[in-house]
Amino acid sequence: MIDLFRNWISVLLCLGIFVTIIRLVIPKNNLRKYIYSLIGIITIIALVSPLIDIFKNNDMQDSIKSVLSNLDEQENVNVDTEKYSNVKEEAVKKSFIQSIKNDVKSKLEGKSIVVKSVDVFISDNYDIEKIEINIEKIDTSKASISSVTQIVKYINEEYDIGYSKIEVIEEGD
Repeated sequence: MIDLFRNWISVLLCLGIFVTIIRLVIPKNNLRKYIYSLIGIITIIALVSPLIDIFKNNDMQDSIKSVLSNLDEQENVNVDTEKYSNVKEEAVKKSFIQSIKNDVKSKLEGKSIVVKSVDVFISDNYDIEKIEINIEKIDTSKASISSVTQIVKYINEEYDIGYSKIEVIEEGD
């Protein structure tokens, strides 16, 4: 049954190419309308031929059963796809969190802040709920940011996150 439709599609593609070539080649005269009529009849025959083959072989019930079984298989595939889409979504979340962690760490290290760890918590729709940053004691002689408050303000400006969602923990030596 599937082979029948594959053959039908290939015939239609070949017919389309053939019609395009004929349209380019035939001259503009009175014969043109007869050629187009013949091409139309050939196209109709090509479109209807799979139905004729199905009725001629008396395989209508087998064909219907085959199509229904293929639909059942497609439903099973959709169930498996849903299972894997959840796995895919979790991987995307992990990647998103990791990229935020790396970005925060690199931006703070660019300001000469030693970052021990960064934890990011996000909601299901990828809104940042909380960022926890553990840093070493700030060396004011090297760092361009001299206090925890300035770090919170910097993160707020860079990521447009509310102050209440940013927690910076400064650990001593």
